[in-house]
Amino acid sequence: MSDSSSYDVFVGMGGWDLPPFDNVFYPRNPERGFRKLAYYAQYFDAVEVNVTFYNVALAPAQVRRWLQDVNPNRRFQFTVKLYRGFTHTFDATARDMTAFRRLLEPLRAAGRLSGIVMQFPGSFAQTKERQEYLTKLAEAFGEDPVFLELRHRSWDGKEVQERIQEKGLCLVNVDLPRLPQHREFQKHVLRGMAYFRMMGRNAETWNNPERGDRYLYHYSETELNDLLERIRSASAQKTFVVFHNDPQAHSPVNGFQLRHLLKPMEKLMIPANLIEAFPQLSAIGEPPKTEGTLFG
Repeated sequence: MSDSSSYDVFVGMGGWDLPPFDNVFYPRNPERGFRKLAYYAQYFDAVEVNVTFYNVALAPAQVRRWLQDVNPNRRFQFTVKLYRGFTHTFDATARDMTAFRRLLEPLRAAGRLSGIVMQFPGSFAQTKERQEYLTKLAEAFGEDPVFLELRHRSWDGKEVQERIQEKGLCLVNVDLPRLPQHREFQKHVLRGMAYFRMMGRNAETWNNPERGDRYLYHYSETELNDLLERIRSASAQKTFVVFHNDPQAHSPVNGFQLRHLLKPMEKLMIPANLIEAFPQLSAIGEPPKTEGTLFG
């Protein structure tokens, strides 16, 4: 990136313990005691924690182990997805809120927490009651930056979006298939921060699981260059780009390709088996000669 001194871009995935990454991104025969997050953090400098969407009963000791895993990478940052009881099933309890806040504490204390991701489903259309609900969530979790993902196009009105941002909620720039109910891909910035979630553009399978995985998608060079231009024009001081097109390990491939576009003069370190599976990556990187920290 030509002006990387004025703003910073963190590239990562929506989780690290993902089956498509096994034997493709991760080593085929890992040694005993192998830690996926420790390996992941050698190559990427951010992750969106997804397990918290399904389960808030995580012990602080487990979170502290994550911190040990990423310790060699001084840049590494976590964003944490809010429990689905607050965003999808709406049956979250006060105990769930306490548990979620508790697991954030070690990350925050270590300076590794960049924010909470609140992702609502495409069925979450705009109403006055739902605007009020978002206000309550903003108040409940206002201690940390909040990245709010709204997918339904009814939230695209300028006044509605300004009202949301006034509450301190940074709207996520979510890339989705071009379907009638979906919001447009945008470039929102709030308080110097921008968040891009790349979900793929598989319109054929998005609402038709019998046709295949909705997230099976590979971003083309043209599409990644469009993303790069959005990042540049947003001019946020701190930008997160999270790829969720995980089937067949396309998300780390696109992650490396975006990192190359951001800093084209740098030779990337890329796992050997990923290059073997995606030979096009050999043009932008090479396997590390030894295992170690790849972010100084």
